[in-house]
Amino acid sequence: MDDKLEKKLKELLPYIIIEAIIFFLMPLFMGHSEGAATYIIQVGVFPLTAIGCCLFYRLKSRKSEIYICFIAPLFYAIAALLYGMWRDSAINVLVYMASYFVCGYLGLLLGDVLRKKTRGKMPAVKPASPKRVNVTEDGPAPENFKAEDPEKDLSLDTSTTEDDVEALLKAIHNRKS
Repeated sequence: MDDKLEKKLKELLPYIIIEAIIFFLMPLFMGHSEGAATYIIQVGVFPLTAIGCCLFYRLKSRKSEIYICFIAPLFYAIAALLYGMWRDSAINVLVYMASYFVCGYLGLLLGDVLRKKTRGKMPAVKPASPKRVNVTEDGPAPENFKAEDPEKDLSLDTSTTEDDVEALLKAIHNRKS
């Protein structure tokens, strides 16, 4: 596969998956009647999906490609074939396909407008670099500093009792103060 095409498909994959899930699973809730659910899904959810996916694609990518607008009408046509929406009225399906294309194109245009508005106003954020606090590598050693005796082992073995543990803890505490 061509590297350019493969890169473009990887870029489009999240939007294709979102639209596929919505366009193929939402008709399950519509049923075969022309009820409120059908109206809300076809006039509300599907256009918002087309607008949203195209908008976010445009905000994320640097190019404005129109072929992303064809994803929603294509998935609607496939869903119409799968769920038998063509039987009722083929004209309605074609009108919905055209309107989903227009919604996608409006999403691209809205993305262009939002990119232009935020391009000059976003301040450049410098990455925070860690600051060293109270670290001096060249300075003299503190006066109270005592190196521990490496031969003195503070580890516990099986013969250690609670009194030994308390004595070790007190010794450690006394060393700190």
